[in-house]
Amino acid sequence: METLTKGTVIECIASTDDRDTAGESLDANGADISPLVEGRGFVNSDHRSDFAHLVGKVHEAKIIKSLADCATPAQIKYWNEVKKPFIWTKAEIWDGHGHKEADSIASIYRFYQARGEEAPVKVSVEGKTIERGPNGLLKKTLIKGIALTVAPCNRKTRTEVVQITKSAGVDPDRLMKSDGYVPSFIEIQEGDHFQKLYQLAVTARELLRDARVGLGKAEKGSFRPQSRKSLERLKQLTASLKKDA
Repeated sequence: METLTKGTVIECIASTDDRDTAGESLDANGADISPLVEGRGFVNSDHRSDFAHLVGKVHEAKIIKSLADCATPAQIKYWNEVKKPFIWTKAEIWDGHGHKEADSIASIYRFYQARGEEAPVKVSVEGKTIERGPNGLLKKTLIKGIALTVAPCNRKTRTEVVQITKSAGVDPDRLMKSDGYVPSFIEIQEGDHFQKLYQLAVTARELLRDARVGLGKAEKGSFRPQSRKSLERLKQLTASLKKDA
């Protein structure tokens, strides 16, 4: 049996107690994240839980209540950004094995990583509300999984790649990590915006594919005509999304 290589690994600020666009706030101190800690939490795409949109698995999770709870440089950096309790997770995306949705998400990460920029992929947590408090406070919750999205209710969430799939044809040593905080996207209301984001992901994949072909032929620095068309299309889509936002 063939041994599967490890997929793209991400770290997340999965939730903070900031009030979201729905007027609710999740109390991290009252969250039960045992399903995530025990490895029973899955990652899905845009809160869709069918097989086609289950794109990964949570491997680690922790509630960071203070700087003293931080055990890694990344957790310290996240604490310095939000300076309030948050739910931290580490998850693996199932890309590189024929999973179309996982491959699409990973390609967006690779596109932005190659440019030293933070990807616009954010997080929402999923689970059950055990007890509500005043003013939309979710006082006690059971967190069962996380969803990756470009339209999060809590704009303080973020994701960051910590390992790229080596089999994807991208040299991890060439990729740059962004240390700057970028707010999550404003909520997208109209369906055509999602179509533009999908087209953006497809175009990014085409550019990455062409870049791999070029590097394999020792043509570094050159673009084929098709690549130039893809690059121009990418610029158009990006400009359109900025205008709509």
